Amino acid sequence: MTGPLSNASRQLEELVDVTADWATDLLRRTAAEMSHALDRDAMRDVEGATEWRNLATKEPRYATAHS
Repeated sequence: MTGPLSNASRQLEELVDVTADWATDLLRRTAAEMSHALDRDAMRDVEGATEWRNLATKEPRYATAHS
């Protein structure tokens, strides 16, 4: 095919390719950001938990010998 219609077809194919590449990149970046956010939140929840944060202020956890 020749003429403006063949150019439009090539341009449309290029637009589809660019859009697909952009969407794939966006999905990968979003997945990575969500993964990092989940890891960060889980780490904050574990490290910020009361029983871990205040271990030093709790009563002794081991039996001691009394004379």
